[in-house]
Amino acid sequence: MNDMINFIDVRLFYTKTGSAKYISHLDVMRAFQRALKRSKIDFWYTEGFHPHLYLTFALPLSLGYESVAESVDFRLISPMPYEEIVHRINAVLPVGFRAIAACRPKMDAKRIRFADYDISFAAEEKDVEQTLADWYRCFDREEVTVLKKTKSGEKEIDIKPHIKLSKLEHKDGRYCFKARLASGVELNINPDLVFEAFKNFSGFKPEDIAVKRMAVYNEKMEKFR
Repeated sequence: MNDMINFIDVRLFYTKTGSAKYISHLDVMRAFQRALKRSKIDFWYTEGFHPHLYLTFALPLSLGYESVAESVDFRLISPMPYEEIVHRINAVLPVGFRAIAACRPKMDAKRIRFADYDISFAAEEKDVEQTLADWYRCFDREEVTVLKKTKSGEKEIDIKPHIKLSKLEHKDGRYCFKARLASGVELNINPDLVFEAFKNFSGFKPEDIAVKRMAVYNEKMEKFR
């Protein structure tokens, strides 16, 4: 008998919104493990003394962020139409998660280099014109340095070459902007670092921050697929 197990790689794209943004990445992994087991899909499990469902998340999302561009890889041991996979998984996912597409993986997650975000915040006790002026003075500098946590400790880095921010606009009582930030295994600039830089410069910490990841790209600015 041939002990070799053939499997089919699948990449599922999903959204994480609403109250789900408060679920940590570790709990997201657990939620998917439970949901996928309930979906009655013929998944491939790892071998060994403690077999478990094979799951790989491309770019873990920070706690408190929403996203419409999340993905998780898994394996099947028998073919199934992608539409059926999406349908079955949506039927068992927790509130706040929604599968939107499935396909054969086309890119290695190690190729991820950038992510786009829609970001907004409030500053009710601060003058609008002053807030806008401080913001532009902060990010128009030649260097924008912050302390970034790494595996070896905190390190001061200049995030200016690794961020691209749209015009900051004030509407409906909130400040809104779009950001393209370096992301991936080589360098990951969290939106929190943008606000840390602004706080260090202006002495003001924005309130009620809302972040939504909109897209993820490789080094050629192709959407992650």
